[in-house]
Amino acid sequence: MSSSEGLLTVVGGRLAFDGHDLAQLTDGRPTPFFVFSERQLRANIAAVVSAFGRRHAATSVYYASKACSNLWFLGEVLRGGIDIEVNAGGELRKALQVGFAPRQIIFNGVAKTRAEIDHAVRLGVHALMVDSLFELERIEQVAAAAGVVARIAPRVDVYVPTKTHPGLETAHGGKAGIDRDDAVPAFRRAAESPYLEPVGLHVHIGSQITSVDPYRQAVEAALSLVDEVEGAAGVKLEFLDVGGGFAVPYREAPVVCHPADYFCSRLAMDDYAEAICGELERRRPDLRLAIEPGRSIAGTTAVLVSRVENEKTRGVRDARGRRVSDDRWITVDAGFNTLLEHFSYAWYYRAVVADRAGEPHDTEFRLAGPLCDGGDVYVGDGGSAYRTLPAATTVGDVVAFLDVGAYALETMHPYNARPRAAAYAVLGDGRLELVRRADDDDDLVAHDVVPAGAPST
Repeated sequence: MSSSEGLLTVVGGRLAFDGHDLAQLTDGRPTPFFVFSERQLRANIAAVVSAFGRRHAATSVYYASKACSNLWFLGEVLRGGIDIEVNAGGELRKALQVGFAPRQIIFNGVAKTRAEIDHAVRLGVHALMVDSLFELERIEQVAAAAGVVARIAPRVDVYVPTKTHPGLETAHGGKAGIDRDDAVPAFRRAAESPYLEPVGLHVHIGSQITSVDPYRQAVEAALSLVDEVEGAAGVKLEFLDVGGGFAVPYREAPVVCHPADYFCSRLAMDDYAEAICGELERRRPDLRLAIEPGRSIAGTTAVLVSRVENEKTRGVRDARGRRVSDDRWITVDAGFNTLLEHFSYAWYYRAVVADRAGEPHDTEFRLAGPLCDGGDVYVGDGGSAYRTLPAATTVGDVVAFLDVGAYALETMHPYNARPRAAAYAVLGDGRLELVRRADDDDDLVAHDVVPAGAPST
């Protein structure tokens, strides 16, 4: 996959992103903040469309909006010529707000409410992915009450291991999807209902998958299942949805990446397309292919700009309490309130000291966020506890975290009453524009309610 490195340059010893000096951007702008690149977003979309379209012309690309559903971002996705996948009623409303037509939307999710299903079926979305036999019945009931036919695609666990983070594995006995043994009953039930139209099969296997083998296995299993359910239920499916999960290279890739290091990837989009489309073209070229890239479209589009606010030296002690060495610590103003995955999944994001980008990053530091939580410490380089940064790094320096476009804006939260960060975008003509304002003091208390008659202070 491409990374944001193509937009990163060092000019006069300082780091620039898509032509903008990141340290200079902090003049008059409170940190932390995100900077997105329209150019990188368009390039990522084009890479997906080209790779898959050249190998299977009947391919539909649905951007997985959970990766980043900022309205500016979604508008650029729409203008990029692809469709959208949503996981909740809120994501559906945002997709409609920026101009996606219902026929361009597929609705996923493991706990869809009646209200969400009702909204989707009345709109006439392209398809609802069905997560269970219970949900199949719920969709049927809602469609019957609305007097419409719901287009559905059962999501089935084809039980393929992916060697990614356990929280990102979705087709190997996890919470998502219908058990393989229940697939035929699900399709039979749908085929017998006047309010359900089974149009596809969904087999998304996970995220940040750094090998093509799981995709080959999943497509082989899925196509066998398509043959089985078509014969047993007397239906003809329109599409096979293999989801997304294409990896972003968060770590600099050596010649060979260890299979268990899911931050390291040398795969290009063409590699995924070849693995997925090859078997499809051989066995079922009539099927439309649906894919749902999220991280691979959003991940490399942004950097996070933060500032060093504290430094200290702490002794490292042996089992007897004797000081045997020292650790240098620096604390930045962005923690897991801004990059939740750094804590929840121990996610690795490369870091560059933007105003010292021309200096060797060769000195070990412990890098931490500002939160009142001992776990708010960034994982180190190469599996260690340490980040290598310039030796002179100190308070006031600007630290940029790379490839943060996916799952960052979506998961920010105001822990410690810290305002959620702003986001800017470098547009195609080079202008920098605000696309998400930072929280202010009013936002921090906007949803708090003091009951009438409560004692005043």
